[in-house]
Amino acid sequence: MTEPLIHIRQLSHSYGNTPVLQQLSAELYGGEIIAVLGANGAGKTTLIQLMLGLLSQQQGEIKILGQVPAQIRRDPQLSGQLGVMLQQASLPGQLTVLEQLRLFSAYYPAPLDLQTLIERFGLQSYLQQRCSSLSGGQRQSLLLALALLGQPKILFLDEPTVGMDVEARQRFWQLIRTARAEGLCILLTTHYLEEADALADRILLLKDGQFIADTSPTALKAGLSQRQIRCRSSLSPADLLQLPGVSAVLPLADHQVQISSSRVEDCLRQLLQQDPQLCDLTVSAASLEQAFLQLTQTHEETH
Repeated sequence: MTEPLIHIRQLSHSYGNTPVLQQLSAELYGGEIIAVLGANGAGKTTLIQLMLGLLSQQQGEIKILGQVPAQIRRDPQLSGQLGVMLQQASLPGQLTVLEQLRLFSAYYPAPLDLQTLIERFGLQSYLQQRCSSLSGGQRQSLLLALALLGQPKILFLDEPTVGMDVEARQRFWQLIRTARAEGLCILLTTHYLEEADALADRILLLKDGQFIADTSPTALKAGLSQRQIRCRSSLSPADLLQLPGVSAVLPLADHQVQISSSRVEDCLRQLLQQDPQLCDLTVSAASLEQAFLQLTQTHEETH
């Protein structure tokens, strides 16, 4: 059986008397993208800092490539196996992109070929630009290239597409998928739930320092009772709220409404009976955002 690249067992961490992480356990493997999701304060940043050796462990165990994070930080050969792209990363503004690539390349014993890297990340057109003049998308592409320059086995991505437009984000997603196809274990934190839905093979959902879900985005959404009905209806919102299983009615543009129901078949049956003018009808599964909200709220109510 393939060995996990990251092994977490019974990990707990507190700041003073305030617990931040409580009894976390997980195993993460190569060739998968794992999105760590949670509201602000859920413990995501603390978990990443512990895995990178930026915080000292208090209770439990973390093994990265078979070693404790502190050992990896002390060993250049091991630390080169980790690619890190943090949200607050800075670049020397006066260096050009090419100078920055050459500087980082010198840090690694077996870096990727620079020309190959430049072509793969589409850096050719701005190699001579100073880092201070890069657009948001250009900057993030360069940071990802730098994170992969040492040919790591594990890649940490912290909010990697903040500030990108839609086109740049799509290109960036493809670069991440390529890295996953090459066997990397990719740990992603993001507040864009559509990004986690598009990229992740697994979602680790953190709530109050605990994993309340460890599953695929598809399974997470499938476990949600609510489904969405969109339509044009002559019924009033008050009437729609009386249909079976309906929890919410949201007015949309062009006189459409979105109806959330946990009994979608019964709801549709009555809707069709009561509204002969019904048109433009679509039914969709819950989004990852809806699953995220329902799971975190349900977990909060039961504790």
